[in-house]
Amino acid sequence: MKNKVVQLFKTFAITLFVAFVATNKENFVYNFIEKLGYESDLLKKTVLSALIALFIGLMLEISSYLVGKIRTNFKRMDVTVNTKLNGNKRTTMKFSPTNYEYFSKNVEIEIILKPQGWIPTLLIKKLGISFDIYFNPELLDISFRDKWDNNLDGIYKLYERRISINLLEKVNIKGNSFKERPYKLTEQFNVKPIRVKNDETSLDLVIMSSKFVKIVRLISKCLIKVNFEPLIVSCKGEE
Repeated sequence: MKNKVVQLFKTFAITLFVAFVATNKENFVYNFIEKLGYESDLLKKTVLSALIALFIGLMLEISSYLVGKIRTNFKRMDVTVNTKLNGNKRTTMKFSPTNYEYFSKNVEIEIILKPQGWIPTLLIKKLGISFDIYFNPELLDISFRDKWDNNLDGIYKLYERRISINLLEKVNIKGNSFKERPYKLTEQFNVKPIRVKNDETSLDLVIMSSKFVKIVRLISKCLIKVNFEPLIVSCKGEE
């Protein structure tokens, strides 16, 4: 429906422009035909009608091509966030205590980036757009599985009970093959409830930026399409 309306407006605008040219008896088509030695009004109108049809067709094709290119360049990046337990995608996790204590569990966070339009990709890179992932409410302690929690060199960074992932910080977007394949960013964490209690929490996500945070939050939906199903964690208290 939307495409049909846009097409109608384009046709209207082009036809209106051509109509102003055609109704002018001094237009260049009539002048050219007269210079060739033809004075017939029927011939002039026939040639003009054919040229109008050709012009409208060409302009519609060119405008459709340009609109398609613009849409492609502005297409949002697809970002999928998965949570895995023991290598399998999961959306639920349960903790049960043993002798009034929980044992930590390993959770892998996998982010899959699928580049689309170059303009959103460039803005994501330049603005330093990142995901902040955390449990809401913050009932779990989080730590890296195989490195120190204060390690700030990697893509994943840990700030107390919040995980920050800068999406394109370590990705070169200038290569010819950049848009031809998805990119995976993965990291493993140990998680453990703070206290033994019947409670429930879930993984949540917010889009952040190293620059112009408020503006980025407003335009983020124009840059990124996020596919995210939160991990729901239930904690069983000691009976």
